Amino acid sequence: MAKFREYNPKELDLKDKHHLLLSSVAPRPIGFTTSISKDGHINLAPFSFHNAFSSNPPVVGISSAFSGRTGEAKNTLTNILDTKEFTLSVVTFDIVEQMNICAAEFGPDVDEFKKSGLTKHVSKIVSTPGVAESPLIMECKFTQHVQFSDQPAGGNLLLGEIVYFHAKDESLNESGKIDPSKVDQVARMGYNWYSRANRGLFELTAPRHIPIGVDNLPQLVREHPSFTGKLLARLASVEKIPEQDIIEDLIKTYSRLSAEDMLKICAVLVEEGRILEAWQVLYLAKII
Repeated sequence: MAKFREYNPKELDLKDKHHLLLSSVAPRPIGFTTSISKDGHINLAPFSFHNAFSSNPPVVGISSAFSGRTGEAKNTLTNILDTKEFTLSVVTFDIVEQMNICAAEFGPDVDEFKKSGLTKHVSKIVSTPGVAESPLIMECKFTQHVQFSDQPAGGNLLLGEIVYFHAKDESLNESGKIDPSKVDQVARMGYNWYSRANRGLFELTAPRHIPIGVDNLPQLVREHPSFTGKLLARLASVEKIPEQDIIEDLIKTYSRLSAEDMLKICAVLVEEGRILEAWQVLYLAKII
């Protein structure tokens, strides 16, 4: 097993800490945050430090850090604390270049919608607009502020309750559910790297029962080099160890093989998603 390099954040400069954090917590979905100042100036800024925190009520949050250069509060932080509302719009691949323009630190009186060429979408409840080019917009009422530090690059968590959702028809499937392949979201990685969600989609169903767990697999299976952690987890995802079933095709195909070869075959079957067959091969190998 490869060795770890070790870093003590207290011994690193700000730039190194920042890049280690961003590379370690990734990919991060990007929320286009629109806020309005008490003087009525609209601000549009992208945040990859953002996420969902509750479904009932629906709560999202962004982390607006103090400037790493000046230590001053950024426009988004000041605006939301002043006016108590904001919107979040999903950033897609089609608008990622325009999003990048908005990442620049414009002055508080500059309208990033005009700078980026993006269009305002009028909200139903809050006074701040969303991004019309985005397929998904959330209107939010500010609820809570948590300040982590008053130092340069110190974070501020701003939580808001979603009071209205907007979803374009083109982002929905035939059942009226949001289709991630149609949304085409982008996410931030470390340094200048991004990830495009619909180019790497895979489906993984949440457990519908309590699985037996890897610890209940036969020791020979757990220790065999053909079984990665992923394959062990798949094999251990059953609710109980299946009963032995006399399957003539399996007996004919595998019964003359050695136990070692059958373990390798079992791993291949698990990789292909043929979990019940894999368990039957373990019976044939007399491992269970």
